[in-house]
Amino acid sequence: MKKILTVALLLTASVGSLFGEKEARILIITDKDTFTGWMMDANSSKFLWRETQQTLVKREQSLRTCTVYFLQAPEFTEALELYKSRNYKDAALKFAACAEEYGKLTEVKGNPSTMASFYEMECYRRLEDLEKLSELAGKFEPENLLYKFHKVQYEMYGVFWDAVRTKSWSRLDAICKDEKWRGRKLPGNLRGQIAYCHGLALEGAGQPIKALNAYNNAFVADFAASEEITRKSAINCLRIILDHEDVKTAMELYSTEDYSDDSNGAALIKEATALLKLWDKVLGSGEQVPAKYKVFLKYPPKNR
Repeated sequence: MKKILTVALLLTASVGSLFGEKEARILIITDKDTFTGWMMDANSSKFLWRETQQTLVKREQSLRTCTVYFLQAPEFTEALELYKSRNYKDAALKFAACAEEYGKLTEVKGNPSTMASFYEMECYRRLEDLEKLSELAGKFEPENLLYKFHKVQYEMYGVFWDAVRTKSWSRLDAICKDEKWRGRKLPGNLRGQIAYCHGLALEGAGQPIKALNAYNNAFVADFAASEEITRKSAINCLRIILDHEDVKTAMELYSTEDYSDDSNGAALIKEATALLKLWDKVLGSGEQVPAKYKVFLKYPPKNR
């Protein structure tokens, strides 16, 4: 019995070594049938596959006569779990390894290598490592991404995020105002990114109050979509408010008769206080807001 098991294991190992890189589990749909298999190699017109990982029988199938769906690779699943838990650094490394392991399949739509490379870029966008993002985006081919808005996200790397990377604030301001993007129907996470980038552009151009409005737009558009955009927008709002001259004046006058709850500085302090409360309830996810921003809590409205 032991000999039989040993032979079976050796046979399985030898079959794996014959084909080298990882094979992807696939679902193949034709006009006549639906079946599963393992894709071994592919180009833009056809692919090589086998029914099981144990068989040596290889089959060739035209991509024109069937539809192929990739079942999620275990390596991709592992990386995606890290991504969902916001461990973007480790997730990026896992996605990069997954992309390399399935590199022979990149010419088929929705293949695990292309999808892993996309999520690797998303990791660096969320980390705002824009140099690495630019490097990866320059080598990426988006044609075989599976979803429409993934392609739009890739487009935004080169339009919005590269302008942030190069600090091209006036150009970025113009792009954010362009009707091509303002009038485009986009999901909340993409709309939030545009508003956040616009806030960065306005701050960089020395227009902090307009930037405050842009960050608020990012906050509203992206509240449930991307936590990092929401949190960064909130922190940037707190920073702008703390640096505002009217706020500094209101703080100086708070203990005097000249203080007014109706002043612009007092209104901004109320806005900052509301953000702090929202941070504690929702945004912070257990993380403390930087201590310097808690100063707003010392200046509650006098006439409630």
